[in-house]
Amino acid sequence: MKLNKIALSIATVGLLTFPSVMSADEEENDFSWLDRSTWGVRTSGELIGRLGGYLGNGESNNPKLDANGKPVAADLFKSEVTAKLFLNQEVGEETSWHAGLQFNHDDSQIDGYRTTRQDTQFDWLRELYIDTAAGKMSWRLGKQQVVWGKADGVKFLDIINPTDYRHWGQDSMEDSRIPLWMVNGEYAINDNSSLQVIYVLQTDVTNQIPGLYNTETGDQGQPFVPLGMDTMLGQVNGFKNIGPELGKVAGAFSGAFNVGFTGAPNTNPNILQGFGSMTVSGFTQNVPDVGGFIYSQNGNNAANVNALGLSANGGADGFNVVNGDQMLAGVVHGPASQGGISATTNLMGTSLNTSNPTTMFDYMGDTTFATFDTFVGINTKYVRDHEKISAAKGNLGIKYAGTNDDIGLNYTFNYFYHYDNNPVIDVSWEGAGQALTAKENTVEYNPLTGQPQAGTGYKTTTMSLIKADGTAFNYAVDGPATMVFTETQNRINTFGLSFDYAIDTPFAPIILRSEMVYDKDTLVPVVDLGKLAYGDIDNAFTVQRADFFNYVIGLDVTVMTNLFVSFQFMDKWNLDYVNESVSYDGNQGKSYSKHTANPATMSMSNGFKKAEEHQIMYTFFLSKPFMESDALRVNNIFLYENDNGGFWDRFDFEYSYSDHVILSAAVNYYGGDKNGVFGQFQDVSNAELGFKYLF
Repeated sequence: MKLNKIALSIATVGLLTFPSVMSADEEENDFSWLDRSTWGVRTSGELIGRLGGYLGNGESNNPKLDANGKPVAADLFKSEVTAKLFLNQEVGEETSWHAGLQFNHDDSQIDGYRTTRQDTQFDWLRELYIDTAAGKMSWRLGKQQVVWGKADGVKFLDIINPTDYRHWGQDSMEDSRIPLWMVNGEYAINDNSSLQVIYVLQTDVTNQIPGLYNTETGDQGQPFVPLGMDTMLGQVNGFKNIGPELGKVAGAFSGAFNVGFTGAPNTNPNILQGFGSMTVSGFTQNVPDVGGFIYSQNGNNAANVNALGLSANGGADGFNVVNGDQMLAGVVHGPASQGGISATTNLMGTSLNTSNPTTMFDYMGDTTFATFDTFVGINTKYVRDHEKISAAKGNLGIKYAGTNDDIGLNYTFNYFYHYDNNPVIDVSWEGAGQALTAKENTVEYNPLTGQPQAGTGYKTTTMSLIKADGTAFNYAVDGPATMVFTETQNRINTFGLSFDYAIDTPFAPIILRSEMVYDKDTLVPVVDLGKLAYGDIDNAFTVQRADFFNYVIGLDVTVMTNLFVSFQFMDKWNLDYVNESVSYDGNQGKSYSKHTANPATMSMSNGFKKAEEHQIMYTFFLSKPFMESDALRVNNIFLYENDNGGFWDRFDFEYSYSDHVILSAAVNYYGGDKNGVFGQFQDVSNAELGFKYLF
């Protein structure tokens, strides 16, 4: 545990902010020199220092690696210094303007998260808007955040602004929202109701999810890279990095088979196309002697087999016995001098294990060598294709808010036509300067001869790529294909309802509150492990439309004078949930799962984890003030996943030392299944101390 680093360095936090405030005279530190009365601008601000360490080993899902390929954990969770400046000015009786500026540095973070960055919670221009009113109509124009939701710790209806998840929910709702440029108008219908209309001009900003900022590294070393993003872009587990090494293995086999069967390295660059009956599983499980296999297939040409390093050793066939499993593992892990590629990604373990897959080749057991001919030399790339900001294509929100004082009911009806805050990642192929389409070709073979023969029941499916003119793509002629990961945005319709209702009971007044949200045409990942098994990567990972009904029910009560207690039940219900067993001709009778995947936790290590049809969570929140004038406030929020028994517990306190100085501390502990939304971050559980000076 690295908490000792906090104790040793807490003085540094004070030095980086303002150490003299603890004993200096208030008048000397009120920053009155910032107030320019000639301008009429009122100024205030905050100076913040935070220092935190890990309770676990600090290892990210996409960790930095040492020279031996071992994960390197970070020393500190947080060493953050932030300066915030707020400017306000009245312009006439009904108009004013506000600006929020901030400057941030966190030396413990990786590049991209270390200092201010546009369109994140640490944008240097946090807010800039004008407030004006005329009669019953009021307007707020500019960069701002708008809050619709009432839930604690989660965001169901709070969808106007995207969220920065760099600390996976540990930041306050206000801090984690990303302000956007928008027009916000509200009309007071009467004393008990109003109508709000929002038009968001800045539509190209999505939730900031660790792993997606630097697509070359997958934000390697950032503590909160979720498993799902590691699966896309991680240095070891990410498809973007696995793809080129998969292409190198295909190229190595193409070269080896050229030598073994033709005697020359490049006599037939498409030689693998002739092995449509040979699958990865068939080769690794049913070829006990690669040398003998090639020797028997190529006219007893011993010289060609010797060229593969399968030298004579007196075996039954006269050649060194290397089975198919050993050859594949040797190519994946071996050095180039021995025909290998020295893979650094999670391509294959020491042997193939299709019954409990955790590596890429484990999942591709039904893939034919003919399909691997298409993969020779493949590249990958990541493309961001976000919508351009356009006044005609903004996000439109409408909220009707009402109050019934007689029964103590407050309620809203909400509608938002918008780009989903979650980005969408799709997989496709391109080559020869054009988009390519995957095509399946299923053939029935005699498993003993490897020749096409009807009625045997042994079928394999070979994948090829087709160009726009209908002709087959050929890497030997057209150059290697490229697997493209495209990040886009998706338009959805959101319909919402919220209410809070005061109930008087003999025990204590209780507030019943709820949010209900219906999302139309959300895009979610669907994984087809049957198609992945025979190499149809394009169609194995798709995004499909699904409608969601999300709701939260909460109860709030204050007991023992001032102990605030809150309980919430939350359900994200996928109305178009996919969970079925599939078996295609190319799977040779084996069944595989096709399911809606959880984008936060899907990984090769967990079968590309299924999402839940009902993703249920519970929260329990306690808050209590202490001391004179409630100078000390202690909070604890506990979130529990129904699916995996995963949880996140956050304990924090704030102590107002004076009108200008606030001290704070927090502990964030994650636990449960390490493939869960919270449990995956158990190793980056953390604690921090904070110091804030207000001026």
